[in-house]
Amino acid sequence: MMRYGLLLLPMLLAGCGGPEPERNATRSVVITGNDNELIVPVPRGAGQNSTEAGGAAVALEPDGLGLGATRRATFGMPRAAVTDMLAKALGSPIEEGDDQECGTGALSFASFRGGLGLYFDAGKFVGWDLDGRDGGRFATATGLGIGTTRKQLDAAAPVTLEDSTLGIEFSMGGLSGLLSSRDPDGEITNLWAGATCIAR
Repeated sequence: MMRYGLLLLPMLLAGCGGPEPERNATRSVVITGNDNELIVPVPRGAGQNSTEAGGAAVALEPDGLGLGATRRATFGMPRAAVTDMLAKALGSPIEEGDDQECGTGALSFASFRGGLGLYFDAGKFVGWDLDGRDGGRFATATGLGIGTTRKQLDAAAPVTLEDSTLGIEFSMGGLSGLLSSRDPDGEITNLWAGATCIAR
């Protein structure tokens, strides 16, 4: 009996603090383009990543990464500065090295938790890529990220599709990526911008 009483105590205490937020609660963003407006549900936290210590949010951008409301890591910045900025927001890189087999030539890389990879050439930040690890944790400021559908992409801006050796590749402004299918409900599985080596 004592064991069951101890198990119930945390549940009773949790009820005193008001309703618990839903684990999979979502927020919505409005994407405009092509004379259309689309309200897109975005998983809570997408595009608002931070460390438990309160690091800056990281948003995917065509020419780099946004960190919080005012700081940006743009292509061309020194590797040390960019890596330091990201480490403060996401923790130290989980892997760093050089890749000699990229189509654009040899690139250095730094991989962070959540599937975000940064690429450097001659000590300068030149690109980023994102895969679906950790459930598509990152997104653009408008909520586009892993799991965004082809329909949502089409509503946001003109999209170009092509079949490549990597799969169904799309480009939209300075962003590129892969879709799981050409159907309206096909989802983004990878995103990148700048010079990358996603086949690594």
